[in-house]
Amino acid sequence: MSLPILILDQHALNPRVGYILHRRWVQPYESLVGLLWKFARANRLAGHFLIKQLRSNPLDPYVGLRPADIEVPVVARLLGVTQRSVREGTDMAALDASRFLRYCPSCMSLGYHGVVHQRERHEQCPIHRVPLLATCRHCGEASAYHLDAQLLEAPFRCRHCRQTYGSHLPPLLRCKGLSRERRVAVTRAAIG
Repeated sequence: MSLPILILDQHALNPRVGYILHRRWVQPYESLVGLLWKFARANRLAGHFLIKQLRSNPLDPYVGLRPADIEVPVVARLLGVTQRSVREGTDMAALDASRFLRYCPSCMSLGYHGVVHQRERHEQCPIHRVPLLATCRHCGEASAYHLDAQLLEAPFRCRHCRQTYGSHLPPLLRCKGLSRERRVAVTRAAIG
């Protein structure tokens, strides 16, 4: 499978030239971080280029912003997904959202990070029924759940030591998505 070449200019990504984010890669209640990680990996984008595209006004990529502070229409257009998917991925309504990245290692190996992982009321992954982690298993550091260049430059990996959060990096280009049972479990946790 040949990938299209993405030509970058300093100020904007140019989707007319081509980029990849297959709709089948977008899973129910996938976090914005998960969507951006997939987009960055598939298109080999540096985090500092990508972070600048999340708002129409200038943004320091190393300061970044909270997922709730993105411009939903801008990001939906960039990723080629619905605004609903982007809004669900930011989980703006969750009052108990963690300030730190929380994850399930098994989900990360599948290339999935859900908004339910970020909710502090959930102590375990609704799919795998294992405790959610808030620190890297390798270096013990916690990563702020904040969109910045460092986080986006380490898809499915720790921003500090760059080790994978799962047992391996997910096979992005062969991603089959979540099974029906897993989609149901995530949806129940998200709306329940």
